[in-house]
Amino acid sequence: MNSVPALDKPSPSVPADKSSVAPVAQSRLRHTLIKLVIVAGTVLICLIILEIGLRVMDRYPMDNREGYFAQGGISYVLKKNVTKKVIWPTMSFKVYTSDVGFRSSKPGSQNIGQRPYYVALGASDVFGNGLDYEQTFVGILGGKMQQQGIDVVNMGVAGHHLPEQAALLKSFVSSTTNPPQAVVVIFNPLFIGGYDDIHTNVIVRRGDLFEQDNWRMALTRKFLANTSAAYCFFRDGIRHAQKKFIGREDFALSFYIERFSSKHRIHKPEKTQEFLKQLKELDQYIRSVNATPIFVYCPPSGGFLLNDLKAKGKIDGSLFDTQFFADLIENYCKAEGVRYIDLHPPVQARYDKGEKLNFDADGHFNGPTSRIVGEYLYDVLKPDRHTDSQ
Repeated sequence: MNSVPALDKPSPSVPADKSSVAPVAQSRLRHTLIKLVIVAGTVLICLIILEIGLRVMDRYPMDNREGYFAQGGISYVLKKNVTKKVIWPTMSFKVYTSDVGFRSSKPGSQNIGQRPYYVALGASDVFGNGLDYEQTFVGILGGKMQQQGIDVVNMGVAGHHLPEQAALLKSFVSSTTNPPQAVVVIFNPLFIGGYDDIHTNVIVRRGDLFEQDNWRMALTRKFLANTSAAYCFFRDGIRHAQKKFIGREDFALSFYIERFSSKHRIHKPEKTQEFLKQLKELDQYIRSVNATPIFVYCPPSGGFLLNDLKAKGKIDGSLFDTQFFADLIENYCKAEGVRYIDLHPPVQARYDKGEKLNFDADGHFNGPTSRIVGEYLYDVLKPDRHTDSQ
């Protein structure tokens, strides 16, 4: 009987020829690497062309000089004799500081004390974020007071709170034989509400301020912004997309709701008393050097929008109190006989006309608003007006 071949019998496996597979894998890897190099090179060339084009157009002027802050005082202060052009996404401005480290119209000596002078204390609104010095409301006030024979020295530092400004004033007055005639302290909610914060978590690197915990990454971004126009181009593109598609506000309204919140710690009686104690100590010190204290309340732009939304029923008004800080300063002035100036009227009039108060994507007063504030301050502080009111 003939045997039938087993047609379905599996044939034994044949081991792969490794010598033939290895060159194929190496060839594929080589081709992949070549493609990646070509893509990376193309991207790099495009970035270089973009960088050169943006610089030729001067769309993003580069300035890698260090910033204008220095470690000093009880936290930080301004560097002395600084010349710096600051370029931010929605604004650019020049910063000059004097030989004693105060913002001024030009670097070098201010010759403080050769004529009668006033001192202005405060935070970023007094410093004048976003504006050349002559456009800030303190600069406008100073220009007009100068015609009356009185200088105005701007000691305001962005981010400072009451204790830091009080320490700066005391340090300066102790170093001079000619104290100011008047000290104009300009308050805003952050300046008041942060009375117990002296920025112990802030450090200065290359003249800029950073939080101690994550300063390295922030410094890297700052360095790129100061050296690469292409980086600024993509950064601004992302921000514009956020504003367009996410509905980003000119400034964070949530920040002002939190700052004016009825639950803010400054509303607690013991915290209010702590602040008033600090305020009285500053008041007494100013009087002790034979200067006149003048307290000014400067309302932030976000407060007007909150009041407007509240009046239109678009926001729960029980969440905040925009009048609290102004009343706090005014009531103190009435009790202690300190001259009080409220900047609500001129800013409210501008808001009621539908005019923009602040920069795009930033809550600080823009040039036109600063101008009307400076003119208003001059109108109430000019010597003939002050004399007539006595």
